[in-house]
Amino acid sequence: MIMELRETATKTHYDRFLAPCYTWMAGGFDENVARNRQFFAAHRLRPALTGVAIDLGAGCGFQSLPLAEAGFRVTAVDCCQPLLDELENRAPGMPVGIVRGDVLDFLCWAGRRPELVLCMGDTLTHLPSLADVGRLIRQCYAELATGGKLVLSLRDYSAAEDGSVSVIPVRRDADRIFLCRLEYGPGAVTVTDILYSRPDGHWEREAGTYTKCRIAPAFLRDIITGTGFSIEYISVEGGLIALIAAKTP
Repeated sequence: MIMELRETATKTHYDRFLAPCYTWMAGGFDENVARNRQFFAAHRLRPALTGVAIDLGAGCGFQSLPLAEAGFRVTAVDCCQPLLDELENRAPGMPVGIVRGDVLDFLCWAGRRPELVLCMGDTLTHLPSLADVGRLIRQCYAELATGGKLVLSLRDYSAAEDGSVSVIPVRRDADRIFLCRLEYGPGAVTVTDILYSRPDGHWEREAGTYTKCRIAPAFLRDIITGTGFSIEYISVEGGLIALIAAKTP
């Protein structure tokens, strides 16, 4: 399914800059799938109710494929067509349906009675505002079958002081270097991704900028519990937040 999408700085950045190098930059496809497979198994996230899972911000399938392997029928939602093309190529014959759409366009993924909704890999921080984070979490609650679970993971950008700047070396090999510059402001962080590459023996530089929400763990807990979820697991370590919440009867 393809939905009409509004152009945003984030969408443009992914389409034109990140998508061609995303899997490499993120550490490799097999490595990410294995990590998520282990996480899902450790938390016993397997089909038990409707057998339906929705992967919001699915990208190239780091979550969707291990969920399908575990027996879920997966709806993978993302706005980046190149990453969805990669997912489609990696999932022939698997129970993965692809929806190109904005995760805030609820009509594109609503009405499936999922027992599992995921929003992982920093997708939450890509939303325009904290109010939108709340809107999405409330929609997830409304969509989930009773007893279903919400799984979130994201980077914690909340601790840095406003006005501070950091540069993170993300990944490098013999021909590519990926850096990320973070400039912290009130409520948001301006992200500049920088890629040095030498496709023909000469170093070239590309860069792109967009913004992310700064979502504090306490804010996330309050939104989750205020919506009606029961938190089953939360981890805030190494600048990463991971959370599993259940829609209890």
